[in-house]
Amino acid sequence: MQVMEISSKDMEVCSNSILDVKVDASFRKIPKNAICFHIWKIEEDRLEAEPKALYGNFVDDCAYIIYAAGSKGTYVNQDTITRETKSGTYLERFIHFWLGEKVSEQKRSNVAHKIQELDSYFNNIATEYRETQGNESARFLSYFRKGFTILSSNLIGSKNPNRLYQLHGRKWLRCIEMDSISWDYFGSDYIMLLKTETNTFIWIGRSSSIAERRSALDWITKLGVNINDVTIVDDGYEQSMPEKLKNQWNAFLPLSQRVVSQISALADIQHSNKLKIYKCGYRGTRLHLDQMDVVIPTKEDLSDTSTAYVLDGFLQGVWLWVGNMAPHQDKISAMGNGRAFVKKKKYPYSTPVIRVVQGHEPVEFIRLFPNWPIDVSESITPIKPTSTVFKRFDALTLSQRPKMAADTQLVDDGSGERKIYQVTKDQVIEKPAAKTVIFLTNHCYVVEYTVMLPTTCLADAQNVGISTIIYQWNGSEANTDDTTHCERFAMSTFEKLKQKSMFVQMSEYDETPHFLQIFDGKLIILQSDRSMSYHNNIINSINNNNINVNYINSETALLNRDYFVLRIYGDTSYNSKAVEVYPLTSMNAKECYVVKTTHVWVWCGQSSTGDAREMAKNVGNLLGECSLIVEGKEPKEFWRSVSMYMSQPLINGCSSSSNSSNSSSVSPQNGSYINNNNATSLTKLRLLPQLFLVWLQRGKFYAKEVIGYEQNDLAPECTFVLDTGLLSYLWLGRQASTYEKEKYMKLAQQYLESVPIARRPTTAVAVIRQEEEPNTFKGLFETWDHNMWNNYVTYDMKRQNIMKHGNAAHMNGTIINGLNGNGLVPPVLKNNQKDFDRHHKYPIVILQQEIDLLPPEVNPLKREVHLTHDDFVSLFNMSFWEFDELPAWKKQELKKKFKLF
Repeated sequence: MQVMEISSKDMEVCSNSILDVKVDASFRKIPKNAICFHIWKIEEDRLEAEPKALYGNFVDDCAYIIYAAGSKGTYVNQDTITRETKSGTYLERFIHFWLGEKVSEQKRSNVAHKIQELDSYFNNIATEYRETQGNESARFLSYFRKGFTILSSNLIGSKNPNRLYQLHGRKWLRCIEMDSISWDYFGSDYIMLLKTETNTFIWIGRSSSIAERRSALDWITKLGVNINDVTIVDDGYEQSMPEKLKNQWNAFLPLSQRVVSQISALADIQHSNKLKIYKCGYRGTRLHLDQMDVVIPTKEDLSDTSTAYVLDGFLQGVWLWVGNMAPHQDKISAMGNGRAFVKKKKYPYSTPVIRVVQGHEPVEFIRLFPNWPIDVSESITPIKPTSTVFKRFDALTLSQRPKMAADTQLVDDGSGERKIYQVTKDQVIEKPAAKTVIFLTNHCYVVEYTVMLPTTCLADAQNVGISTIIYQWNGSEANTDDTTHCERFAMSTFEKLKQKSMFVQMSEYDETPHFLQIFDGKLIILQSDRSMSYHNNIINSINNNNINVNYINSETALLNRDYFVLRIYGDTSYNSKAVEVYPLTSMNAKECYVVKTTHVWVWCGQSSTGDAREMAKNVGNLLGECSLIVEGKEPKEFWRSVSMYMSQPLINGCSSSSNSSNSSSVSPQNGSYINNNNATSLTKLRLLPQLFLVWLQRGKFYAKEVIGYEQNDLAPECTFVLDTGLLSYLWLGRQASTYEKEKYMKLAQQYLESVPIARRPTTAVAVIRQEEEPNTFKGLFETWDHNMWNNYVTYDMKRQNIMKHGNAAHMNGTIINGLNGNGLVPPVLKNNQKDFDRHHKYPIVILQQEIDLLPPEVNPLKREVHLTHDDFVSLFNMSFWEFDELPAWKKQELKKKFKLF
């Protein structure tokens, strides 16, 4: 066990040892039972309440305190109006302290003591977040849904009206005021805003996202800029501005000094879903952290409620969980201990630190524990529907009630048409329609399912949302070649469909409820010939006859074997399946099995439910005439028919008595083989749904959580993951980048590997497109408006409007910034320009160097594509697309002339 020791000198701020903390008068003005949102700024010697008008504006040398309180399951923000609730109403309370990058040590100390006062005022139960500039938490960002501004302390009081702002953020735009106007602040990932007395220039970095660009065009209205005074400038096209505007630009940012690098505001965080847990304990005055042996964290790991635990999420954050029986001192010293831990581990200063108190854990903390019990009365997706009788969930009801569809994850009742294909690396075989569906663990299958729409009502059809589902199922023993070909076939089928559709990829053990429902809970999964070779030898010895192992790869032949055992999972048609068990080491008293010998037996453990027995009987009936038997009441015929099979080393034998219901059932001939321990059945992970914005940038994966999500958070320029635990929905916006639309499975896989939840990377993924959402997705939102995107104004449309009214209008249709006077790329140039602009750009002198001195991503034979448009025109006296039309010999001659070959 690893032990870490922390002394008081390691702490950023020593805790206040006085238990009766004096509370600032500004805090005492807040009603204790109020839903509210407040911000205070820390000055050197005092606390100042921020006026509402300044919410969302921060100064980079200041520290701020934010207090947010709301009813459980609701989310407050900067626009929340204070309103008192009934005494005793449970409120979720959050305290954030935000530190600007230039904040002084004195202000850091002051803010640490002030949050202790505020926390004390609310009985030390609030969740506390330590926030730093540029590394704000998802919850902090959710308070400022339209973005926020960070002002330069160096310019406070300056009378100079000229300002340079750096804008970035795909979901929450950060507008950062620069200390001066200089090329040093420019980066191709950013959007820069140069605001002068007479004009406003919006400079678009070539690597910025469409979402950032659209938000930046909206931001000018927030700054009170007249649209007629706006000029849009593209990265690398500055020289293309009209002469008058270019002269104005040069007065602030001389183009002769232009240097734009590939700077990114994104922290290079190494994602990890492996949490380390440490138990805190004092030995004298020193804090000792004992690392626990935990692979997948469970709530039971936090068993000692009289102490605190540290959950180390690496750079993604350090959590301090304090038990409700812990000393008061542990609660107020937790943040200091967390910062000491970060320093001891040599994590960056910006590493988030969060303190939570038992019984008041926020959803961000709860989702780190896959088995954390969820209050189904408050959950959008309860663990299980209130009724296990599926007849209540018919196709019509599910189409009319999307929330029910989301709760059960059932698109319809499974009565639609299906086509099943078996896919290998060499071929695709459509399986004949059959009542009994058998999958093999070493095979891959694609199921094309036509959704049942039992009504022609337009509203119901809109709610259902899709017509076809393409399911890909990979067996646990399938080889890589087969799974790769299966994925290609499934994706190709999905992409060729003209009607609204969804693609779901899953693996054995991770089947979704609707997938099981289309087989009415009777899907049979048999082991492959590789797994059964030993089994065949046993059967041969039992029967003294030869079994032809060559037919074992046939599903029907496997089902016709003389001996096998199926374990029944689930108790309804949408969570049930039958899986072959081999080798069979025990039978659990809480479960049901179908045993095929000379007869078909449905064996039910004493603790199994009636519903589970019914599902087992349904499977047994598929195999022929069956007999239902209960543990402890097995007839002699059962033992006689299974005696040879059960006497093999497949079964663990031990002596026990069968007189007690809690004991093991005993075969008169073979001893005990019933295991009464907790079932090892597959637990399905159900979470409170969480929305993540996901993207790939220069080969790296990024994910940002959206706390308190709504439908309007689904920006058409972006890609999102809505994670329910059972299924992760990947939502593709219509305006998302072509790369993301083509690499959607790569995005999904990287999300599963990096999200901070311990789970298999084979968790089911559903791919859906904007305006083709199924009811199982729509029902996960509080409200859903089918017409929300009807009049959506895209970035291109906004840009075109500015180009028509702004400074660059009336240019006689000439090409400026790679666009014509209407703000649109001429169709004949679009593909060439996109190909040219997507490359990393370098100054001419760097590209003219010897081959061994070139940047690694530069192809020596294609150096010209790494020039900016302006540099290209200055060298070749023509645009790239004009150059690209030249004969190959002519292009090579010109490149040699300018030392680019």
